[in-house]
Amino acid sequence: MTTRLKAGAWLIILGLVGGLPVRAADDPVAPQPNPPDAPEVVVTQPDESKFPEIAVYFELKRPDGSFVLDAARESFRITEDGRDRPILSFDAPVTVRLQPSTIVLVLDHSGSMMQDDRIGALKRAVATFLQAVPAGSKIAVIGFSSEVRLICPFTADRRRVLAAVNELEAVGGTRYFDAVAAALGLLAEETGRRAVLAMTDGKDTMSDRADLPAVIAAARKVNLPVHTLGLGDDLDEATQSLRTLATSTRGQHYPAADAAQLRQIYEEIARRLGSSYRLTYATDRRIPDGTLRPIEVFCAQAKRAGQAAVFIRGMVVPARGWSRLFLILLVGLVGLAVVPPWVRNRRRASAPKMAP
Repeated sequence: MTTRLKAGAWLIILGLVGGLPVRAADDPVAPQPNPPDAPEVVVTQPDESKFPEIAVYFELKRPDGSFVLDAARESFRITEDGRDRPILSFDAPVTVRLQPSTIVLVLDHSGSMMQDDRIGALKRAVATFLQAVPAGSKIAVIGFSSEVRLICPFTADRRRVLAAVNELEAVGGTRYFDAVAAALGLLAEETGRRAVLAMTDGKDTMSDRADLPAVIAAARKVNLPVHTLGLGDDLDEATQSLRTLATSTRGQHYPAADAAQLRQIYEEIARRLGSSYRLTYATDRRIPDGTLRPIEVFCAQAKRAGQAAVFIRGMVVPARGWSRLFLILLVGLVGLAVVPPWVRNRRRASAPKMAP
């Protein structure tokens, strides 16, 4: 037996006798477990509007609901479709001025909002939200009851937003999904960090243009989170729809048993908007190809990576690009569609005209 084999045998024997762990010499060191209060990465929104540069907004959220605000760029890496991509820029909440957001408030002012002065509590909660939201944020307001109305277009003037909200009166039915669809339409052409905050105190009873699957599909298409707020303790049937809408769009559902909790919820949402990280990376796709690309954001001190998918709008292209044969066939088809009409027009133009 060689000296090396003898040493290995003695190590095994000592490990068995002394209770020491035995590990092969070339095995990697096992990773250390994360502490109980380790945060997790929560991706709130990818933004492909500046393709091929992709922006990703995310949070580092601790188990107790608080946020890590000062993680360094060196702690992060990002993958797209399983491949590492270089980080082009990185902003943490404490290293830059709070980043403004573009937000649509969707507010229920149906007749049931008269109960327990819910409409008054909503107005006071929105006032608190406006004080806490990052400076420079653009906010629009859609009010809904039996009708859906844009009561305030996008503006950074908080007094104008509050004045519009204070004009709301509780009357009519509930067109919740139609209102959320209208909010998504408003945000579709906006860029940067965007969100819908959609509040209701009852089940949708009157929407005729959109339903739950439709608004989920619309939100996913434009990579938008929808945060839902349910007010009241009689929302059993509606709560599942609100929760599904939020979780299916990377938003969060906030239940409020009574009107007094509304202010606290709007404060929490404003705080979350100020706790967001932003990084940008360059996708490896050379042209907008109409594909859904899975992304993951990893943080060294986090117990779980953040996952999302970015929809790169455009024409669907094979993963390895178009082959030369396909391009030749495509040119041929275009020629068949264009050349014959052109030839016919030329012949008509050159044909002798009949005298009257």
